Amino acid sequence: MYRKIIAGHDGSEGGDDALALADGLRRATGAELTVIGVFPEGPFVDHEQTVAYAREVEAAADRLGVKADAFPSSSPSRGLNDAAEELGADLIVVGSKRETSPDHVSAGHVGLQMLHGSPCAVAVAPAGVRDGEIAIKEIGVAFDGSDESREAQDAAVALARETGARIRLIAVAGVEASAFGWGYGVIDLEDEMREVYGERLREAAARAPKEIEVKTEVLTRGSVTDLLRQAAEQVDLLFVGSRGYGPVRRVLLGSISATLVKHCPCPLIVVPRGAGTDHSEHGSTKVAEQVL
Repeated sequence: MYRKIIAGHDGSEGGDDALALADGLRRATGAELTVIGVFPEGPFVDHEQTVAYAREVEAAADRLGVKADAFPSSSPSRGLNDAAEELGADLIVVGSKRETSPDHVSAGHVGLQMLHGSPCAVAVAPAGVRDGEIAIKEIGVAFDGSDESREAQDAAVALARETGARIRLIAVAGVEASAFGWGYGVIDLEDEMREVYGERLREAAARAPKEIEVKTEVLTRGSVTDLLRQAAEQVDLLFVGSRGYGPVRRVLLGSISATLVKHCPCPLIVVPRGAGTDHSEHGSTKVAEQVL
């Protein structure tokens, strides 16, 4: 499962949410967690403000008993990407934007940039998760039979091994109005889609280790994104794969994942294509020492 997790902290409540989710995953998996502060660079940077921010990042890390690290960069997203590459991270955790409804995910500008080209999986923490407990008892997987959804399932299975959680494989087969023009009645089409997706889910469930409880669910009658949001309300964490084309071992959002990162009602993890690359070791130093 995850061996190295990094959490971006910008001094906001969203940063605290990212730390809370990252710490919950750290405790569940035994991963190493590093709190990352991304600092602006250039001749016009306010040095005192930067040092104050560095100390705030260090204090957040100290509260959890984990490490902190500094990455100067031209942008927060680039800094987090650089941190993931250099530290060999398996997972980057970011918070939601300020105006997000409680218990919902809505990635801000930085999070959305991270979700287009990140070198590892990206988790988005719901607003307000810092005020509650991180309990992972049921893990959802958005599954459509693609290689990318199988990678999301594999990641969910690995986490379920660590936590003892159940897995819910969710297939969405929305019945579009245009289908009526092809000679289908809505009931006939719904039945056919349920059978097709149900078979995919049965095959996927058979791949899971016998010791892990797996539930399957096919959702119809609605848009794909609406139905996935509905399903996500029943799970503690949702895995979704990346788009079916693009760089290997990079996150690249498709239409479903792009909607979920703005509206999902639970923590969301987007898994990169070709997940499972090896990473190198790297040391870490105190943040304030790097910017003083």
